[in-house]
Amino acid sequence: MKKIIFIISFLLFSSFSALAEQHADAAMEHANAALVEGKHGNVQILVDHAIQSVKHAEQAAQVAKGPAKYHIETGITHLHDAIKHANAGHRSVADQHLEKAIEHIKAGSV
Repeated sequence: MKKIIFIISFLLFSSFSALAEQHADAAMEHANAALVEGKHGNVQILVDHAIQSVKHAEQAAQVAKGPAKYHIETGITHLHDAIKHANAGHRSVADQHLEKAIEHIKAGSV
């Protein structure tokens, strides 16, 4: 009985971990795309990618635990700040927040 419980627990943990990793990877992909677009001056596309990154990062944060959860949530905060600054016309500040978001999401997905 203990073996069955252990196996089920392991499988559940593994599937949650894989799900968090998939969403973190998608969040990173969109955050990187947002940064590239920001550097090219495409503010609306930056915002669109940052919004998609937030959606994926929020999904990753729901299943992440411990330090990974902290880093992903901090990344989400920076993504929101990037969106706010991009919409206000502060592209370079938005880029800085995107760079921080990328750092934190990467740290949370390791």
